[in-house]
Amino acid sequence: MLTMGNDESRAQLIQLGSWDVMRSALEEAGTSWEEIVWGRLPKDDMMPRRTRDDFPLKGWRVVHASSEPWATEVLILAAPSDVSLGRWVLVQLALGSDGWSLAMPASYLPVPVREMRRQGLRLEWAKPEFFMAEGSKPDIAVVLVNESAHDWNPTEEDRCHVQGMVLDDQSEGIGNGWYAYGLTDQLPALGPGHRTILPAFLNNPELDDLQSGHYQLLANLRALDLRVAGPATLTVTSRLLPSESVPVEGSSASASASGSGTAQPTARETTLEPPTLTSERFPGHHLKGLRP
Repeated sequence: MLTMGNDESRAQLIQLGSWDVMRSALEEAGTSWEEIVWGRLPKDDMMPRRTRDDFPLKGWRVVHASSEPWATEVLILAAPSDVSLGRWVLVQLALGSDGWSLAMPASYLPVPVREMRRQGLRLEWAKPEFFMAEGSKPDIAVVLVNESAHDWNPTEEDRCHVQGMVLDDQSEGIGNGWYAYGLTDQLPALGPGHRTILPAFLNNPELDDLQSGHYQLLANLRALDLRVAGPATLTVTSRLLPSESVPVEGSSASASASGSGTAQPTARETTLEPPTLTSERFPGHHLKGLRP
């Protein structure tokens, strides 16, 4: 087996779905579906629960194998689509405490691996410091920049989901770093020197419980495994009740004199100018049961 860390072996890889697989595995003849699952699934229950229209009955091979905390053995099975030229149908076969089980099939185009696709790109913070009140939702964004002299065009795997991580003052992660990689928009094409703003921290429940103070933020554009070079700062302020608001000195007199009755800013209130972003919540992993 090749050691995946060296340049020679990386050049022999291609991404299929969420997995980096050997190019040579896609060149094999493959076998029938019945043969590849034989001995693992009951003879009368060998097909996935939801079989696609392009589900092939031949050409199957194992393209990735691993063990996970939730399964003793995980096999990624792949076969060329019977309907869409160039696409591959993937199925996850996993051995858990209840025996072998199949995940729902999905169809993918092979694309270059992430480290090839992200060449010439940089991920940076939209600004070095962000603010939020306790219990609120901050507007945190990153910027994807094409630093190269060439156009960058996304593949169908290159989605906008940016996963954030919150660190405390000891640089320890808060929360479990879980993310939902779902049906987000495709990244836009970027010409040389062009950039696009991407929202981050849209599904980080740990933000709800942060106490006032200073925290560090990290971010990762998941589709490309492209990370910011360093942390940004998140400042969380305490949420004031109306009776606790501290007026700016002279503001009441000024308001009274003008007769406008317009409320003036208080000393502890912060005005934020979040970027204009469009986003969607993530319904979950687009392959139920598949875990890269």
